[in-house]
Amino acid sequence: MVVHGSALQDHLQQCLFESVQCTNEGCCEKVIRKDLQEHLGLQCSYRKELCQYCKQPVTSIDLKTHERTDCPDYPLICPHGCPQIILTKEVEEHVVICPEVKIDCPYKKYGCSTKIKRGKLSEHENMYLREHMLQILDKNSKLEDQISDLYNNLEHKERKIQQLADTIKKCERDFRQFTQLYGKNSNLLASTQTLAIHIDKSACLETQVRQLVQMANQQQSKFSLRPLLETIDNIKQKVAFLESYEQRLVVLEDLSNQHDVHLSIHRAQLNKNEERFKLLEGTSYNGKLIWKIVDYKMKKKEAMEGLCPSVVSQPFYTSRCGYRLSARAYLNGDGSGKGTHVSLYFVVMKGEFDSLLPWPFKQKVTLMLLDQSGKKHHITETFKADPHSSSFKRPEGEMNVASGCPRFVAHTVLENAKNTYIRDDTLFLKVVVDLTDLEEL
Repeated sequence: MVVHGSALQDHLQQCLFESVQCTNEGCCEKVIRKDLQEHLGLQCSYRKELCQYCKQPVTSIDLKTHERTDCPDYPLICPHGCPQIILTKEVEEHVVICPEVKIDCPYKKYGCSTKIKRGKLSEHENMYLREHMLQILDKNSKLEDQISDLYNNLEHKERKIQQLADTIKKCERDFRQFTQLYGKNSNLLASTQTLAIHIDKSACLETQVRQLVQMANQQQSKFSLRPLLETIDNIKQKVAFLESYEQRLVVLEDLSNQHDVHLSIHRAQLNKNEERFKLLEGTSYNGKLIWKIVDYKMKKKEAMEGLCPSVVSQPFYTSRCGYRLSARAYLNGDGSGKGTHVSLYFVVMKGEFDSLLPWPFKQKVTLMLLDQSGKKHHITETFKADPHSSSFKRPEGEMNVASGCPRFVAHTVLENAKNTYIRDDTLFLKVVVDLTDLEEL
C-alpha cells in the first residue's frame, strides 16, 4: 500500500515497524513499535522489577547490587558461623545473642583472660568453676590486705595526732605558768623571750597537727577512690588490648588484600584458559553447535548468587566465511523465567566477513536440550529470525542483543531424577541454523 501526504504522517504514528525510543528512564535503545511492549516488560535492562525480598521497585540492571548492599530484608548466613539465616537489618541485633560470637569470661576482672563463644559459656564456667573461685578468693585476699594496711596507717596517724594534742596541752600549761610568773617577775625582757619561744613552739605544733590531719584525710580519700582507680586501670588495659588488636587487624587486612589481588590474577588467568580450551575443543562451520555445560550445580549456584548470571558458548559459523554466532544460557533464568527456568538465547556476533554477508540475518534457528538416555526425547524450540529486530541486524559492537526463549525449560523438568537431561552434573545444548537459501561465499 502506498501512502502520501498527511496520511503518511498519521500512518507513521501507528506503524508497527517504525523504530521508536524505549520509554524506560535511562534506556537509550530503539526498537520497532510492535516489539516495544515485550522490550519494556521483559528485555529492557532499565525496567522496574520488584525486589523479591523487600518488595520495593528497583531498576532491573541494579537489582543484584540492591540485594547485596541496600535490601534490608536480604537473607544472610550468620557471619560468625552459626547456622541461623538472618535478614540484613537484623545483623546487629543477632550479634548480641549469637552463640558463635566470642565474649570475655564474666570472671575477667578476677583474672580469667579466656575469650569463649557465647554458646559455650556455661560449659566454660562449669569446667573452670574451681579456678574461678580461687581467682575470686585471691582477689578478695589482696583487697583485705590492702584494707588492713590502710587501717593500720590510720591508727598510726591517730596515735601521732593524740601525742601532738598532749604536747599542745603541755604547752598551754607552761604558758599559764609563764603568765603567773610574768606578774611576779620584774625582768620583762627574759619573760618576753620565754613567751616568744612558747608561741613559736605552739605555732610549729599547730602546723604539724594540720599536716597530719591533711595526711589522714588523704589516706581516707585514697581508700574511698580505690574502686575508681581500679576501673581506670581496667579501662587502660582494655585500650591497650584494643590498640594491639587493631594493629593485628591492619596486618591481617593487608594480607587479605594481597591474597585478593593474587586470587583475582589467578581467576582472570583461569577465565582466559577456559576460553582458550573452549575454542580448542573445536569450532563448527556447518551452522550447528553442540554445547557441553559441565559443573551445572556450581554454575547455577553462582547465577543464583549474582556472581555469574549467564554462561556463553564458544562461537560457531554457518560456513568458513559465514555468520559468526553463539549461544547464551541463564541457568537460573532471565526475565519471565528468572528463578524457575533455564533461559536460552541465540546471539549474532561480529565476524570477519560481515561486509560480504546479506543483512539482516533471516535464517530459522532451532534451540535444543539433548536427552542423554539415547531415546531422543529432546526439548526443542524453533523460531525464525525477525528481520526488523535489532538482534539480527549487522553487529556494530562485539555482539547483538540476544534473542531466544526466557522460559526454555523449567528447573523442575530439567532436574527431575526421572529425566536424563543431566548426567554427571553435565548437560548438552544444541543450536541448529537452517542453511536453506543461504549462499556460501
